[in-house]
Amino acid sequence: MALNDVLAMQVPSGVLKQILKNENLDKETKLSVIEEMAKTIAEKKPVVGQEIADQFQYAGATAVNVHMIMSDLSPDWQNKEFFKDFLIKKYSGALFGRGLRPELDSEPKLIKATEVGDRIILAFSYLGSPRRYLENYEIVIRNAQVVDYVVIHFSPFAIEVRASQSQNRVFKSALLDIMEIKDTPVWDKITKLTEIQARELAIQLKAKLRAAKHKMIEGAYATKEVTASTQVVDLEVEEQYQEEFGNQPMKKKTLSFNYTYSFGFEDEISYVITDEGLWFRSNVGEEVIQHVFDLILKIKFATVESTDEEIGLEEELDPPSVNL
Repeated sequence: MALNDVLAMQVPSGVLKQILKNENLDKETKLSVIEEMAKTIAEKKPVVGQEIADQFQYAGATAVNVHMIMSDLSPDWQNKEFFKDFLIKKYSGALFGRGLRPELDSEPKLIKATEVGDRIILAFSYLGSPRRYLENYEIVIRNAQVVDYVVIHFSPFAIEVRASQSQNRVFKSALLDIMEIKDTPVWDKITKLTEIQARELAIQLKAKLRAAKHKMIEGAYATKEVTASTQVVDLEVEEQYQEEFGNQPMKKKTLSFNYTYSFGFEDEISYVITDEGLWFRSNVGEEVIQHVFDLILKIKFATVESTDEEIGLEEELDPPSVNL
């Protein structure tokens, strides 16, 4: 895919405008036309354009959940070069080049692999649900091609699924098939937070609670969902919300926080914590994902460390070094 296509299709327009301003190109480009902004950056500042494309090409508005294999795993898989060589031998070098073009159906198939720093990003494609379209005055039914990503981390080995929450099991199974591992391993989902951990993450991010869905422990309703009015900045500090839902188990919370990227773009990030994991409603870049997961690791490790101290463990622990 050409650089200008990636910029136009996957990078938020606000980011493109910021880059043009940073590079003093905003006076000669229509900032209201995404195609023109993308073309200008790709032609006049291709290195900067590629950096921005790398920020958003594999991210975006998506669920992001990290799974670590806790059962025995060959130490070979901790080595990125071993994993890369294994893929090349199995699929050919084209996997890391132009990619593969298998016949698609409803099951995800590996189509491309890309090295990004100390990670390998696997692109999977499959056919989505059928939809009806009007074409040349006729109704046609098509299954749109979907592309989702799985990010492989090493030392320790972990997989980061950037797809719908319901697809986690599918992609874990697909990866085990690729690695030719037949025994089902024990997984730990790092991104599954307790209510206390989710609240601490919000504090660290200075995030405001905008909506919430709770499991009701008594009464006629199984669940209740509320949304903040336009006058309410943060539901979490509202007395009415605490009185009604302070003791009710959380099913889903939608929060938002402000984030400034390293290239100067300021954005309001919306994310959702559920009883299954985490997903970003906003079209985010890699910086945001890394920032949030750094905090999650810090919070979860601190929780483990605190618990160990309470039961009298004296050995020193190191937090898991998962660079996302």
